[in-house]
Amino acid sequence: MSNISDMIEEFLLDTLGEAEHLDISRNELANYFNVSPSQINYVLSTRFNFERGYIIESKRGGGGYVTIMRADDDMPEWINGIISKLNDGIDYRSACYILDEVEHKGVIDEDKKELLKIAVSQNALSNPFKLENKLRAQILRRILMKIKHKA
Repeated sequence: MSNISDMIEEFLLDTLGEAEHLDISRNELANYFNVSPSQINYVLSTRFNFERGYIIESKRGGGGYVTIMRADDDMPEWINGIISKLNDGIDYRSACYILDEVEHKGVIDEDKKELLKIAVSQNALSNPFKLENKLRAQILRRILMKIKHKA
């Protein structure tokens, strides 16, 4: 059984479909699922972020409406945006979201994606100095720079 965040994500993905963007009221969505607006914010920030190929725009003063947009399909621009966020390190879950999106965009196949996930996993990067996130970011940055030059 899915949790409420999974159900909200699935609903938004189904509603978005193949469209480039979706305008939706945060409050209406919260009422529909009988949750607080903060639950909607959580789903938007964790499931519809740049790493996963989305951009969220809040419309201030617009009654709590947000726009969910697919990130530009311009691969080099998308990769530059990701690379710029890797300076402070990256956790494994976020790295996996990025690799999932790279596969979704057709740059790598599923086998390569799974190998790259192993390469940036905690087991592969474990060390006594707790530098896993920095090392993971360095590895992912090099991979993305190589992909960018091929795109």
